[in-house]
Amino acid sequence: MVNKSYWEKRMEQLFISQDKQNAKLDKKLRKEYLRVEESVKKEIASYYTRYGTDKVIEYRQLVLALSPAERDLLYQDMDTFARKYPQHAHLMPVRESIYQLNRLEGLQLNIRMQMMELGAFEQEGFEKLLREAYEKGYLSTMKGLDNAPSFFSVNNITLQQTINQKWINGANFSDRIWANKERLINMLTNEIRDAIIRGDDYQAMARIIKNRMGVGANDSLRLIVTESAFVTNQANKQAFMDAGIKRYEISSVMDRRTSPTCRGLNGEKFEFNNAKVGVNYPPFHAWCRTTTVPIEND
Repeated sequence: MVNKSYWEKRMEQLFISQDKQNAKLDKKLRKEYLRVEESVKKEIASYYTRYGTDKVIEYRQLVLALSPAERDLLYQDMDTFARKYPQHAHLMPVRESIYQLNRLEGLQLNIRMQMMELGAFEQEGFEKLLREAYEKGYLSTMKGLDNAPSFFSVNNITLQQTINQKWINGANFSDRIWANKERLINMLTNEIRDAIIRGDDYQAMARIIKNRMGVGANDSLRLIVTESAFVTNQANKQAFMDAGIKRYEISSVMDRRTSPTCRGLNGEKFEFNNAKVGVNYPPFHAWCRTTTVPIEND
């Protein structure tokens, strides 16, 4: 075993490398959030054109039933989503329910479909990021161990179990992606409805949509950073345990951003067999930067 400073430096480099991958996915997702934002704005603008008077949408026009043409458009959008993302088709309402929708509810369903497509895009990006994070973390750590097995490789079953683990509040990364999307849908559709009732013009409505989508993108970034930290730390733990190391030491980044929890645990030593995420093993909170270093066996 080499000294503690070696492992601290090695872990720092590993997490810096992961930060770069996180930033790439964040950039990709923000571009998609912006695309959906513009699409929702365009749909809202069409409502102002069709049902507006003096720059205000007449609410009484929105409680009327959908026309056959409007229903057909929703059917087409639902079918397109189901063909593109069959694994998420269950998130859409049953077709028969569209007959009962009014124009406002039709708008809300249109927004839901766009958010579901965004969620599916996000899920694919997360799965790729987390798989690569685990592989990089495990292999990088194994290569740094003097007592590593002569031949080692990533166990795909363990990898898949790790990224799908419900490690906090009974939910995994996928559960949290879709929970965020449901929250975004509810907030956005309620704010749009309230803006219509208030008589907001299109410019005010566009600001509401922009702000809400910005919050959604920030929630996604927080999830990227936290979930990748979890997977990377789990990959490190698996590598250390596969090499026969029994104990570890908490290593926190000590600066003004360090949380009281991470500051208090810095330098504490525990056994891998008793490691529990959020209690004595990182991450301890959202945006957590804390990691671990191995302790040489007696």
